[in-house]
Amino acid sequence: MRRLLVGLVGLAAVVVGVKGASHAQTPQPAGQTPVTAAGSVARGEYLTHYVAMCVQCHTPRDRAGNLLENQKFRGGPMPVQSPYPDRPFAFSAPNIAGLPGFTDEQILQLLTEGRAGDRRPPEPPMPPFRMNRDDALAVIAYLRSL
Repeated sequence: MRRLLVGLVGLAAVVVGVKGASHAQTPQPAGQTPVTAAGSVARGEYLTHYVAMCVQCHTPRDRAGNLLENQKFRGGPMPVQSPYPDRPFAFSAPNIAGLPGFTDEQILQLLTEGRAGDRRPPEPPMPPFRMNRDDALAVIAYLRSL
């Protein structure tokens, strides 16, 4: 009975080791983070549209204030004004469709730590996000897909 138990424990260790090895990431170019998890683009879309609400500021609007669906995340004038006129405030939101000019590592740092390397932090109303790594990678995957 003891040998059977030891054998089962050994088999479980092998199965766990093989399963863990199947999730190994492929090497990435310098400055790039792997964003390959299945469903991460869909999760990123959900997070940017319904949780972090990025789409609300980073998408231009028509005269009635509706989001221009064919220009999602292309940047535009800020849809709100600062309640504090003597403090810094962004007057427009940048184009983040495809994340032009940013490495994945910079965006990952911005979304998890609130800063993007040596770049100046974004001005309010952009919050200093503290997303977990998986959510940030999903946002990156989605925005890169645009």
